[in-house]
Amino acid sequence: MGNIVSQPEHSATRKPRLYLRIFLVVLLGLAMTGALAYKKFLQIQEMGAQNSAVPPPISVVVARAEAAQWNKRIKAIGTLNAYQGVDIASEVPGVVKSIYFESGQEVEAGTLLVELDNRSELARLASAKAKFEADNSQNERLLKLKDKDFVTSNVLDTQAALVNIARSQIGIAEAALAKKSISAPFSGKLGIRQVDVGEYITPGTPIVTLQSVYRLLLDFTLPESNFKDLAVGQSIDFKVRSYPDLQFSAQVKAWNPMLDENTRNVSIRAEVDNKQGKLAPGMFAEMEVTGNRKVPVLTVPETSIFYNIYGEAVYVLEKTGATDTDSNPAYILAARQVKVAYRVDGMVGITAGIKAGDLIVTAGQLKLYPSLKVTIVDDVPEYNRPTTAAQ
Repeated sequence: MGNIVSQPEHSATRKPRLYLRIFLVVLLGLAMTGALAYKKFLQIQEMGAQNSAVPPPISVVVARAEAAQWNKRIKAIGTLNAYQGVDIASEVPGVVKSIYFESGQEVEAGTLLVELDNRSELARLASAKAKFEADNSQNERLLKLKDKDFVTSNVLDTQAALVNIARSQIGIAEAALAKKSISAPFSGKLGIRQVDVGEYITPGTPIVTLQSVYRLLLDFTLPESNFKDLAVGQSIDFKVRSYPDLQFSAQVKAWNPMLDENTRNVSIRAEVDNKQGKLAPGMFAEMEVTGNRKVPVLTVPETSIFYNIYGEAVYVLEKTGATDTDSNPAYILAARQVKVAYRVDGMVGITAGIKAGDLIVTAGQLKLYPSLKVTIVDDVPEYNRPTTAAQ
C-alpha cells in the first residue's frame, strides 16, 4: 500500500521542473534570435552608410581639343587603262607569210610584226613601173619633136596624161603592197599572238594586242558635291590589290565638264607614271583624293574615341565649381557624339560635337560613365602630338 501512495507525489514534483526547462529553452532561443537580428540590423545600417557616402573623384588623362585646317580627302575607286592600246589587225585579206614577234615582247614604233603573202602586189607594182617607163619614154620623144612642129599640142597633152596615170598606178600598187606588212603603230608591250604562219585572215582579224604600259590612265568618278575639290595637276594616292603594301600616285589631267545626268557624277582622268612596270591596264584602284577646300576641324588623340549605340563619341570634362582633397578642380563627365572626318598618325579630326579648348578623356573610357566626378591626373605626361602634319 505504501508504494501506491508514493507515485502521485513523485509525478507532482516532476511536472514543474519540465515546464521550467521548456521555458528556459524558449527564452534562450528568443535571446539568440534577438542577438542575430540586432547584429544583422547593425550590418544593414553600416552598408547603408557606405552606400550613402559620396565616392571620391576618379583620376583621368585628358587632352585639349585644338583647332586646325584640313584638306578634305575623298575616297573613290577607279580603273587603270593603257595610255594607248589597240588590237592590231589587217586591213586586207591574205595568208600569213611571216611573223616577226613573240608574245609579250616589247616593241618600238614602226617595228614589223606580220607580213602577208604579197606576190600579187609585187607583180602589180612591177607592171605599173614598166607602164610608167614606157609612157614616160614616149612623152620625152614627143617633146623632142615638138620643136620641129611634127606633133600637135593635143598629142603632147594626151601623152602627159598617160604618164601621170602610170605614176599614180605605181602609188596605188605601193599602197596595196604596204598593207601586206603590218607594223607597230606606237611603242609598247605586245599581248598573246592570235595567228599562225600559213593562216588565212580576213580584214579585221585580231593579230595581237599592243598596249602602251609605261604611262597609264586612271579613270574614276566623284559625286557632284566634290566637283570643286579638283584641279589640274592635283596629286592622287591610290593602291591596288596586287601590291597592298605599296602606295602609288597619279596626277589629274582632265575631267568632263558635263556631269552624268543619271548618276550626277563627274568623270575624271589622271595620269600614272609606270616606268617600273608594276601596274597593268585593267587593275582596280582604291584611292584618296585630296580636295582643294580646307575644312575646319578639332584634333584630339585617336584613343579619345569610343563607341555607343549612337555611334562615335568622346567624354568631355565639365567644371562643377568644387575641389577635391588635393585642391584640384573637380569635373563631371559628359558624353558627346562626334563626327570624325579623318584618322592620321594617331590623331583624329572632328568636325562636329565638341569645341576648341574642350578637355577630352584619352584613356579608360570603358570604366567611365556620364555625370561621374573626375579629376585630371598630374603625374601623367601630356600626349605627344606626332610631327607629321594631319591632312
